[in-house]
Amino acid sequence: MDEIKKIITDFIKSVKENPGAMFGILYPYIFVIIVIIGLYYVANVGNIAINKTSAYVPDSTVVTDLPVLQARMVPPVDIFKMKEPTDELLQKGKELYSTNCASCHNETGAGGGPASVGMNPAPRNLTSPDGWQNGRTLSGIYTTLEEGIEGGSMISYNFLTPQDRIALAHYLRQEFMTNPPMDSDGDLSALNSLYNLSSGMEIPAQIPVATAMEIVYSENSIKLNKLSAAINTIATDRTKYPAKLLENIVDNEKLAFSALLNSNSWKANDQAFMEFLNYNVNQNGFNSKAFQLSDADRNALLNYLKQIL
Repeated sequence: MDEIKKIITDFIKSVKENPGAMFGILYPYIFVIIVIIGLYYVANVGNIAINKTSAYVPDSTVVTDLPVLQARMVPPVDIFKMKEPTDELLQKGKELYSTNCASCHNETGAGGGPASVGMNPAPRNLTSPDGWQNGRTLSGIYTTLEEGIEGGSMISYNFLTPQDRIALAHYLRQEFMTNPPMDSDGDLSALNSLYNLSSGMEIPAQIPVATAMEIVYSENSIKLNKLSAAINTIATDRTKYPAKLLENIVDNEKLAFSALLNSNSWKANDQAFMEFLNYNVNQNGFNSKAFQLSDADRNALLNYLKQIL
């Protein structure tokens, strides 16, 4: 027991006298620990590199289809009667600004609205008199609303009626501008002539793209079914007189029947049928032998085609 104590005492004394000896004794153990940690890292490097949290990419794209709009006629605008702002025009302009403009130009008109992030150039500061491409007059602002700004983030607002654009222009001038310039009668006359304001305008009906595609597909499906049925009928009637006539003047059945299905003019009478055959002959599926048909042959062929198409 005394010998063990003496060994420990001597070891401690030697370490105190020469601390570097302690590192030499522990070095093999430290080396083994480092190697084990390294092997663990290499074995699990795939798991360590995995991003545990999925990246979040905000989806700012909202896919919407066109709304259904009825065709309507916008009444003529007398720009000279509307050149001065009224309470009614300003109230309408305020509503339009809140709906269409505030998201970019801000409620204050100074720009920096929530929808302006990332826009280059940024939406203008409406309170500043500088840099207006078409000017700050009523006619100048109307032109900007009509055409937008090429190369900028300002789009055309020609989907608004002329009355609405005039109301919006008045509101911008009244709410955000100090002493905006006035239009001369010549400016207003030029605006009226340029955009035909005094004649009104017709806004065509509008349907969703998806609905339009369904209609086109439906119409084409009907034509394809008729085309297929006509070809089958011809194949069955090969030995019959009208079918043999048709086979003689047709080089491409599908092309010829497609041309016939895309028009109803040929059904009117023999003359209309002959004019149809003559039009783009050799390109519409028919050949020049159609010119050699007798009146009786042409009449029989017309009646046959009316039946199968």
